[in-house]
Amino acid sequence: MGDIVLYAKKSCIQCKKAIAFLTKKGVPYLVKDIVHEPPPRSLLEKVIKAENIYASLNQRSTTYKDNQLGKRRTTKNEAIRLMLKDPNLIKRPLIIKDNKAYQGFDEKSLFDFVTLQAAVLAAAAVVPVVPAITETV
Repeated sequence: MGDIVLYAKKSCIQCKKAIAFLTKKGVPYLVKDIVHEPPPRSLLEKVIKAENIYASLNQRSTTYKDNQLGKRRTTKNEAIRLMLKDPNLIKRPLIIKDNKAYQGFDEKSLFDFVTLQAAVLAAAAVVPVVPAITETV
């Protein structure tokens, strides 16, 4: 199993659930505080899909509301610029494993992502279709 990096925020309920779940399952991971040690631009460029930017945005963030992102179309470049300025705009948790990204928290799909992904990819030789997974990092 490859290294897992989990970008999270201490006060984020979804992050707490993901951390507790991975810990309970005995899955090793490294936590990075998304506010104090945010993902670099190069990672965001690879994670965010231009055709579905909103899947990577935290719709509860002040930046999302202040920039009226729910009421207008935005570009990938603008979204990344805003995320770098305010990492709270990034949907959490952001989990990176084996050059793949997963955002949000759902027990089954997260467990599949962290434990079965490599085996499924090797056996099927296809990219898995799992909710909240974004493109190769």
